[in-house]
Amino acid sequence: MSTTVTARQGTSPEAAGPRAFGNRQHLVDAGAILLLGLVASYGFRDTFNGWTFLLAAGAGFVIGILLAHLSTLLARPVVVLAVLVVAAFFLLGGAVALHADGVVASLPLPDTLAELADQAVHGWKDLLTTRAPIDGGPLLTLPYLMGLVAGSCGMALASRTRSAIWPLLAPVAYLAAVILLGIQWPTRLITLGLVFAVLSVSWIAVRAGRLNRRVIQGGPSWRRRGAAVLLVGAAASAAPMVGPMLPGADSHDRMVLRAHITPPFDVGQYPSPLAGFRRYTKGYRVPGGDKDAKLYDRELMRVDGDLPEGTRLRFAALDDYTGTAWGASNEAPDVTGPDGQFQRVGTAIRDEGPGREVTATVTLADDYDGVWVPTPGAVDELEFKGAGADEKTKSFRYNLATDTGVLPQGLHGGDSYTFSAHVAGEEDRLTADTVPSGQSLSTDASGAPFGPVAQRWGGDGEGVKQLLAIAKHMDEEGYYTDGGAEGEAFYEAGHSVKRLSGFTADADGQTAGNDEQYAATLALLGTQIGLPVRVVMGAIVPDGGVVKGKDVHAWVEVKDSSGTWRELPYDAFLPPYNRPPDQSPPSQQQLKSGTIIPPAAPVRPPSSAGDPLATDDNRRGNQEGDDGWLTLPAWLVAVLTYVGAPLLLVALLLGAVITAKSVRRKRRRTRGAPGARLTAAWREVLDQARDVGHLVHGRRTRREQAAQIGLPTAAALARSADRHVFGAVEPTDDDAASYWTEVDAIRVELASGLTRWQRLRAAVSPTSFRPLPTPEPEVGA
Repeated sequence: MSTTVTARQGTSPEAAGPRAFGNRQHLVDAGAILLLGLVASYGFRDTFNGWTFLLAAGAGFVIGILLAHLSTLLARPVVVLAVLVVAAFFLLGGAVALHADGVVASLPLPDTLAELADQAVHGWKDLLTTRAPIDGGPLLTLPYLMGLVAGSCGMALASRTRSAIWPLLAPVAYLAAVILLGIQWPTRLITLGLVFAVLSVSWIAVRAGRLNRRVIQGGPSWRRRGAAVLLVGAAASAAPMVGPMLPGADSHDRMVLRAHITPPFDVGQYPSPLAGFRRYTKGYRVPGGDKDAKLYDRELMRVDGDLPEGTRLRFAALDDYTGTAWGASNEAPDVTGPDGQFQRVGTAIRDEGPGREVTATVTLADDYDGVWVPTPGAVDELEFKGAGADEKTKSFRYNLATDTGVLPQGLHGGDSYTFSAHVAGEEDRLTADTVPSGQSLSTDASGAPFGPVAQRWGGDGEGVKQLLAIAKHMDEEGYYTDGGAEGEAFYEAGHSVKRLSGFTADADGQTAGNDEQYAATLALLGTQIGLPVRVVMGAIVPDGGVVKGKDVHAWVEVKDSSGTWRELPYDAFLPPYNRPPDQSPPSQQQLKSGTIIPPAAPVRPPSSAGDPLATDDNRRGNQEGDDGWLTLPAWLVAVLTYVGAPLLLVALLLGAVITAKSVRRKRRRTRGAPGARLTAAWREVLDQARDVGHLVHGRRTRREQAAQIGLPTAAALARSADRHVFGAVEPTDDDAASYWTEVDAIRVELASGLTRWQRLRAAVSPTSFRPLPTPEPEVGA
């Protein structure tokens, strides 16, 4: 007669066996966790570009749920589940998150495993320092990993505890992580929160109904269902009223990590491109006679697409004057927050902006070589082409406030990229009716007499009108020079305070220079009269789209009261090319015979480094400035090296013990005749008893060994085994299967009184691999 072992009332599901709630209840829990995970994952809708993030997160939840359910069915401890989750992350991560890189990346090869490990450690930095929406790519590893962990934890709690609340912790923690890693103002947030709340309350009601089923077992089932419906309805009705009052409901108060992280990128390491402007000019006197450095008639890039003739391709917007040069600032002075910084961006940069929409492809010639990425106006999307496109996309940075793009490793001849953007028209240019924003950008021009110059050249006007008067004075009274021909007076390059003081002098000198001096001076004078002004250097796209050095210019922009930057084109302040300065000796301030490079700067030298035409000797390395952002402290490296490695070895050994026990149990259950399987099943009982701490001797009968175990069910199993083994009738396969079912139950019963730590210790105990101890002979025997 077989013995059926049942769980005691009040024990945990671990004691009740893996089928304590039944298959239907497991399916309900799994479905609830998956739905909650997908709803929470929708919070990434504005963080990622496209829907691949939802597929990655969903795959993670499904795999995690299956692993947790399998671990519960096999009565494995949590440590086994953790090992399975780590293995699934690496074995399946390539197919889930890296499949876009090709078939090879989907396979668990060394390169794939290394990429997954790198994304698991460093991907969070890239996610938080890249402007949303982000292209999926390797960063899909993060929602996959989050879903895998949340799904396994949620299902493990649901199947191993009877609590109605505890299993909800995993989906709630996942939702919190999505919010923290997301953006400040995601769309449809209220709807997402409402759906998540309704699903959560519904799941809690279902699980609570299981716990109360014994209490109300005699009542009609429609009462329980009606109560659940009323509870869910009440929660759904209250959510819209209570939700806005909860902490963090206001998007302005909601805590997100990217709002508190400043991307560690220093654009100041790339000196002003305006300092190298003279190389593009016709009259550039080449140092050392290197004619290749003179780019006036040389091709820089080719533009194909619907970009209109005359469109400005911006190299860089320069909004920071240090007293030596106009340069790009790390954070736009008129904008606070990430939009004023050079952020990593994906292919999609922003929503549509004002102006006409254009799409074009830029292919760089050999004579363009630098970090500044030419773009027209407000860029909506930008995608690099050709070799190294993925690496360029990962490192490309864009400042939305200044419409300036930087590629730290630099652009070179043959590189190509496609963009869609919105460009301003003639109606967006600066006019006398423009109302400025009233916020002047700070500059460092101490010691320069620019205030009187603004009054002298601009007259008694105010604001924009005075600036336009200054521009008119420059156009009508100034002289154009690229430095001077051989045998003529030489006018130095640069736009430092010293150079521009001579440029604006009213003594015997002349106002002579090119775009560099005129644009730099006009912007400085604009700040002196209280206007928000910046210098922009770029190229004017000619008919045919082939941009040469002659097409490169510098112009000025002023911010109006609506926040729009309005252009003052170069031809509004630059004198005609055919008006050279008089050849009478210029003042000593202007005359620097043979001097080409501006004076040394105390803050940022206007050298050619970082300029599109930088020489190899001056060009900086191709390393980004943020490589060391997550550099681990030396003490932590030492801990990981001398403590982490031994711990990893111990974990591998413990995992090997658990695996060996599982393999042994499977072999005992499936190998041999039914009688042999029955005998092996009793050995499994003895091994489990020894692992949990019972002393069991060898060379004893089964009934004597059962007495040492001390459980009534053990004695019943011993008698059943003796009957099958020594009986007249050979046991059948059904007898063996039934006996193994009873063995599974007593294994759970043996562990039911243990703490979780004791269960873990029993799972990794090697005691059962040693032979059964022989009892000591009795004295006098």
